[in-house]
Amino acid sequence: MRTLSRLRRKKFRFRFHRKKRGARVTGSARLATMGETLFFTACLLLGAVTLGLIVFWYVLPQWRVNRYFRETTCRVVVVPGVEKQEEMETTLYQPTIRYEYAVDQMRYIGHHYDLLGTRYAERDKAEAVSVAFKMNETYPCWYDPLEPRTAVLSRGSLLAYWALLLPVAFLAIGVGGLGYTVWQFSASRERRAAIVQKASGKELFEEPSEAGKFPAIPGDADVTNSPGTTLAFRLPIASRAGWHLFAMTVACLVWNVTVALFLFLAVRKTVTGDADWFLIVALVPFFASGIWLFANLGRQFWRSSGIGTTRIEISDHPLRPGMEYDLFIAQTGKMDLENLDVTLLCEEEATYRQGTNTITDTEAVFCEQVFSQSEIIMEPGQSYQEHCRLRIPASGMHSFQGLNNSISWKVSVYARVARRPDYTRHFSVVVVPAVSGGTHA
Repeated sequence: MRTLSRLRRKKFRFRFHRKKRGARVTGSARLATMGETLFFTACLLLGAVTLGLIVFWYVLPQWRVNRYFRETTCRVVVVPGVEKQEEMETTLYQPTIRYEYAVDQMRYIGHHYDLLGTRYAERDKAEAVSVAFKMNETYPCWYDPLEPRTAVLSRGSLLAYWALLLPVAFLAIGVGGLGYTVWQFSASRERRAAIVQKASGKELFEEPSEAGKFPAIPGDADVTNSPGTTLAFRLPIASRAGWHLFAMTVACLVWNVTVALFLFLAVRKTVTGDADWFLIVALVPFFASGIWLFANLGRQFWRSSGIGTTRIEISDHPLRPGMEYDLFIAQTGKMDLENLDVTLLCEEEATYRQGTNTITDTEAVFCEQVFSQSEIIMEPGQSYQEHCRLRIPASGMHSFQGLNNSISWKVSVYARVARRPDYTRHFSVVVVPAVSGGTHA
């Protein structure tokens, strides 16, 4: 018993290293997925934070100068020079130019060459800016109509806009990578192989789909392009919660990064003694919304953390009335199921107009239990698997897709989970009209 227990613990051990087995080199797929997720999340955060900082500190000031500052004339009143500054063991040089200008019969002294306060690592570049201005000469300048004390001698440059390319690239890598990781996690290995094979121009099944012969019946390419591991085909799930969770994660990150930037600005102004109470009060509901988003995202992660994938495979497709088919059910996850029910469901949907409103009604016209099991204990690292039979009623209507009406068939899986919310997953199937002299599937 001790040896068996030791072997079982070894079987489910989480490997952090790669292991060579003959000609194959294997590793921890879970660790690889975790590493990819962390990397792409870091790219997304880096891109979002960098984009916010560049927009706030560089793009917006340049845009305000080009868009809202008004032009006037000024006169240099102090001999231009260069100011040496020491910052973090680095020597920087900034051109110093003092000029006088008038706004609404009020005279002001300006000292900004540009709104960003550009400093140069080389003294020659700073001097080149200063020597372009002569004492008592008149030059054009631009001032802020909301704050006339703020004026510049140089308008914004397009360099700030080009700087956006780097954070946008990180954002694209992060969003695309996380989307690809979610797809890799949610799609089966057979499904990914079928998509790759289809993209390379090789048809997985050369014969035309039988469902495609009927114009009003939906195609079954989603099923026939996804082979199963036990039976012929793997049924596609009608909706994926992974994309919903991914969208919530992106929205939460973007929202909270934006709020953090404005919060940093408010704290910075408060520390310097120029508190902006209007900004602080306005940030309170946004900050509370960010906390709520984090809490809701954490709750969604907790709900889906222990619930694994549900796989349904079928022996043949498309289906025909009066025929029986083998069905394979596989469920993974770190949970205990109080009950697992699999039903065959046929729904009729009708869309019609009532006055100025468009109404869609859906009604289940057939529902039959295919499989039911109670008190299922999931073993770590293993999946619960079961075989059963599915029969399409001889009097059943085939699948139909019209302009305002449709009839759809699906295999529905309902699970009641201990200490977690229940969940329901639907898998679409296509039923075609029966043919005389059909054989058992």
